[in-house]
Amino acid sequence: MRFSKQLPLSAAKENLRRLIAIRGLALLVLMTGVYYAHSYLGAPLRYHLLMLIISLMLLVAVASVFRLRLPWPVTDVEYFFQLALDVFALTLLLYFAGGSTNPFISYYLVLLTISAATLPWLYTWLIAASTIAAYSFLVFFYQPLTAATNAMVMDHTLQRESFFSLHILGMWITFVASALLITYFVVKMAQAIREQDDVLVRSRESALHDEQLLAVATLAAGAAHELNTPLSTMAVVIDDLLHEQADNAELREDLKILASQVQACTRSLQNMLEKSAASTSETGEKVVLVDYIQSLIDRWQLMRPDVRSQFHLESNGASPHLRVDETMNQAIINLLNNAGDASPERVDIELSWDRENMLLTIRDYGAGIPLALADKMGKPFVTTKRKGIGLGLFLSHATVARFNGQVALYNHEEGGTLAELSMPLELWSKFE
Repeated sequence: MRFSKQLPLSAAKENLRRLIAIRGLALLVLMTGVYYAHSYLGAPLRYHLLMLIISLMLLVAVASVFRLRLPWPVTDVEYFFQLALDVFALTLLLYFAGGSTNPFISYYLVLLTISAATLPWLYTWLIAASTIAAYSFLVFFYQPLTAATNAMVMDHTLQRESFFSLHILGMWITFVASALLITYFVVKMAQAIREQDDVLVRSRESALHDEQLLAVATLAAGAAHELNTPLSTMAVVIDDLLHEQADNAELREDLKILASQVQACTRSLQNMLEKSAASTSETGEKVVLVDYIQSLIDRWQLMRPDVRSQFHLESNGASPHLRVDETMNQAIINLLNNAGDASPERVDIELSWDRENMLLTIRDYGAGIPLALADKMGKPFVTTKRKGIGLGLFLSHATVARFNGQVALYNHEEGGTLAELSMPLELWSKFE
């Protein structure tokens, strides 16, 4: 199944981009630590090996940046190996710089947290096992981090106290850095995954909605094809009966009523085909919003003279000019019909707009929407009417959504149902 909307940059690529940024910050901190150990502590470390490992990780980071420009998707396996490489490189660095006594060893938790936020549980367990194994190894095997001795400046006790203070300070710095990294980057990574999941859910819902529309269109086309033949037959039979019953005035009146109903059905089928062609070609008529809504209400009142309605204009100033198609006319009339069916004695209609949006509200004073059907309203073949088929509201939702608008139904606090049709004016004017 293909989705109609293109997904944004994948969450995996965004997370790899953030991992590269975290790696860069960690390497910067490590280089600072190496510089401090060499220039101020005079620690006898293998600085050439430490700088070689840091340089290799910088090359990996640069290569990863160029890799992000490639169209290949970032898989969970690739992301796992990126994290595993960081674990391995950190273990090598700590082995030559104090092992478990180095405060930077808590950076393992940052890598583990990133894995837990972005990878499936199997890969996370593998990262957890590797970090535990690395930490356990560094407890027993490492090259001590000591300063050059200078008996004239400090004795052994002072040197030990100085290193203990530096260790505490290093632990604090590492904790603060780890907390900031986890709070910002890991939360962003998890948010990227949730956002992509939401996009996928909306895309699946849109695809299902399109399938439902296609099913309804198929049913309508089949019904139109099947009805055409019997309507033609009925028209011929009624015409013959009118000629045969020329002397029966009462029967002729009934036959004329039947003939007019058949003609109305035939016109409806023809109009449906014409509207489909107009919708496909995306032609539309330029209208003034207030006049357009008023004309629809007048047209609806001719069809529903039994309904009493009141139209209120809530905005002042010049009305915006729009270009709409026939499907929007039917969508609004469907909402008016629903209100008229619910309370023919009173229907309140209000129209308002601002610089960006228009809002049409239709309130009836009927029984409202049953709570059992509240979540299903707007889906095909769901209706509160005994003789309804449940397609009017569904088609209204589909038509308005095509213009990036929205139809919402509420149970009014004073009784009845409130239907709100909102539409961004710039998208309603897309034919301009």
